[in-house]
Amino acid sequence: MKITVLVENSTENPMLGSEHGLSLYIETLNHRILFDAGDSNLFEKNANMLGIDLSLVDIFILSHGHHDHGGGLNRFIEINQYAKIYVNQYAFQSHYSKRNQEFVDISVPFPNNVENRLILNPGELVIDDELMLFSRVEGEKYYPSSNKNLYTNEEHCYVNDDFKHEQNLIIKTNEKYVLVAGCAHHGMLNIIHQASHIVRQPINVAIGGLHLYSRSTGISESEETVKNIGKEIIETGVQLFTCHCTGDLAYKILEPIMKTNIKYIRTGFIINI
Repeated sequence: MKITVLVENSTENPMLGSEHGLSLYIETLNHRILFDAGDSNLFEKNANMLGIDLSLVDIFILSHGHHDHGGGLNRFIEINQYAKIYVNQYAFQSHYSKRNQEFVDISVPFPNNVENRLILNPGELVIDDELMLFSRVEGEKYYPSSNKNLYTNEEHCYVNDDFKHEQNLIIKTNEKYVLVAGCAHHGMLNIIHQASHIVRQPINVAIGGLHLYSRSTGISESEETVKNIGKEIIETGVQLFTCHCTGDLAYKILEPIMKTNIKYIRTGFIINI
């Protein structure tokens, strides 16, 4: 299995662009998957630079309904005519970030021309023997405090987002279980435990942001909290590849604790499993 980072906040290749967002191209034994599409059409430009033909993707997965993960969805639909598009059933509801007392719309618009390609995940969905999606996560340990600045709109009122629109991907490959999360708004540790509970096996690899940093406020989780998260993730035995919303400060705290069990992945980075 091979995972190529098409979009992340930073880049390790000067030929590739970066933006606040995330997009991963995943090649498994049976599928070519685009997991999220960043904030713009940059994912396509970077894919072209890397020689990746996105018209051959057969599955698109949107991790949650925020624009920095789904901003390029309509462009993907234009360049790919047949891929199934998997989203949580609540992904296209209105979502907002509160910045300086203003509510900024960060929703993903309902896509154009999807016809029968759109598949709504009601909460847990088995795609095949290799792939499955889940949204419901039990436990709120180390629930990201930055979630407090994220909202949805219900009956014309802003209410704190409960992230029922977030979904995570489990991939079974070579007798290993790989977890792919977008921003881990439910807390990466909770998501790892939930994934392990679902498959009744330890999760071997986890990929995604930890949401330990709030872009809107510029505030990171406390050093103590970040250290505790690192120590408890080590106990799960997971190899963690993190990015995007983890934040530079949090990663500097995690790296000496987790050592070889953590790696920061930037645009152009390739993971082979």
